[in-house]
Amino acid sequence: MTDSELYTLIQSDPQAVAAYNVSDDDACAARCSVIAPTVRRPVPAEEVQAAAIASGLWAIVKIAAQNTALPNPPRGAAMSFVDWIEAGRPIDMDGGTVQGVGQVLLSYNLATQPQLDALQALANVPQAITQQQVGAAREWFRVTGGVDHGTT
Repeated sequence: MTDSELYTLIQSDPQAVAAYNVSDDDACAARCSVIAPTVRRPVPAEEVQAAAIASGLWAIVKIAAQNTALPNPPRGAAMSFVDWIEAGRPIDMDGGTVQGVGQVLLSYNLATQPQLDALQALANVPQAITQQQVGAAREWFRVTGGVDHGTT
C-alpha cells in the first residue's frame, strides 16, 4: 500500500482518523490493519487440499478424475484440479485456468459455489499496517498532500 493509499484509508475511517489526529500512530496502524483490504497470494497446494477435503470437494473431484467413463469436460477439469494439488506447487487462485476449472466443476455439479468461494478465500491475506507506515503516510501528506490542502 502506498503512502497516498494509506492516507486515504485512514481518512475513510473515524477511528483511524481519531488516532491519526492525536498522533497515536500505533493505534492508527492497528485500526488500519483491521480495515485494510486483503491482498491476494498464491495458495500452497496443501492448504487447498485441506479445504477441499473439509468441504467434501476433494473426494468428488478425485473420483471424477479417475472415472474413465466420464466425458471431457468435466473429467479434464477434475484431472487438472487433482494434478495441481498433487504437484504441490502454490496455486494462483486468480489465474484464468484455475477460474475456468472452477466454472466447469460448478457447471457439472462437481462443486458448489460455497466450496469454490471457500477455496478462493484462502488467497486473501490481511495487510499488517505498521506505525512506520502511518508515519510515512503522515509525512507524505505533510509534504505532498499538504501542499494541495494549503498546509505544509
